[in-house]
Amino acid sequence: MDSVSRRRLLELASTGTVVGAAGCSDDSNGSRASTSPPSNSSEATKAELRNRISELRGEISALQEELSTKDERIEALEGRSGEHQYSEEVRQAATAAGRTLREAVVAFEFEYAGNYGSGGTGWFIDQNHVITNAHVVRDAVNGDTESATGYLLDGTEFDFSVTDVAEDDDVALVETETAAPYVPPRGTASSLTAGQPLVQVGHPSFIGNWVIGLGEYAKDGYGDSFNTEMPSTTGNSGSPVITLDGTVVGLTYAGTPREESSGPPTPSEEGALEEYPYQTSQYGLHVTIDAVEEYYERWTK
Repeated sequence: MDSVSRRRLLELASTGTVVGAAGCSDDSNGSRASTSPPSNSSEATKAELRNRISELRGEISALQEELSTKDERIEALEGRSGEHQYSEEVRQAATAAGRTLREAVVAFEFEYAGNYGSGGTGWFIDQNHVITNAHVVRDAVNGDTESATGYLLDGTEFDFSVTDVAEDDDVALVETETAAPYVPPRGTASSLTAGQPLVQVGHPSFIGNWVIGLGEYAKDGYGDSFNTEMPSTTGNSGSPVITLDGTVVGLTYAGTPREESSGPPTPSEEGALEEYPYQTSQYGLHVTIDAVEEYYERWTK
């Protein structure tokens, strides 16, 4: 091949005119085989495939990033498993107070048509009356439930009736013929100070039942309420909040959202929890015991 033809060959190769060795062959007579140009439909299909592959790569990248974020969160929680916000003395006092309070706490289970249910927490304010939230018993009051059952810590089932409801402050009074195993003393929320340790007992969804939570007073809330940095979620509604000496100072009505759980309530471990697993925030909203007392006295006169 002379220099001119060689240069021409290189020019053709650079523009893609010459196909590679894998794309051509010589017959026995030395003639070159030709290839048919690709059809428009074939090129369109290839373009669609390339676009889809690009989209899938983007989705995979997003999923990998999401998994990485969740892994980091899990590692952080596992790394904190041996760490505590509160001293050993405070945690022991909280556990002791919570164990006593568990005897006064009840679990509510409601069954609905369609084989699903809901639940909540309550606590004995006297020998035959239980305090809970209005929203916990609302469906039972409206006749929307097929059954309603109460449970004591030892598994005893009891029937009950809702006698009074205050929707504005989310407080309700329940009456039962079952005697209270324990009635906790009541104090006042007006004496609470920022950072003061507080204890809550309730039935947080996917965490357990009669769970002891340890947190602290944060600030006064709107109206007759206060805020805490307390592990609290769905199922804790109606939980009593006490100081380390066991005095009730509040009634939980809201916390970090979680899904509803189902199944018969069984007691959890007795140690006080400073946080619930896999939640990025821990907070609770509570009606003051002072407001609860006013309703209770009015309803039981």
